[in-house]
Amino acid sequence: MNLRLLTLSATWHKFLKMFDYSKLPKPITRPQDSPDWNGEGGKHPSETGLGDRIESIAQPIAKVIDKIAGTNIQGCGACQERKKYLNKKFPNT
Repeated sequence: MNLRLLTLSATWHKFLKMFDYSKLPKPITRPQDSPDWNGEGGKHPSETGLGDRIESIAQPIAKVIDKIAGTNIQGCGACQERKKYLNKKFPNT
């Protein structure tokens, strides 16, 4: 029985050696730690301006209108201009 256990242990050790655990990436515990983090959608509340807040309300409404009426309100560009203007005037609202 000891020989069988020793053989099983050696086999298991060989199996585990196939994987190099030192090359495993560090676990990501926060989105900001991710290498592909771009800051979108997870901005700190102090980093959002009035334009960002209005956009978060207006975009879903525009999406519904686009779907129902077949328009392209989301892609018109005026929303982005308004967002930039309001963020500049009221940065940390």
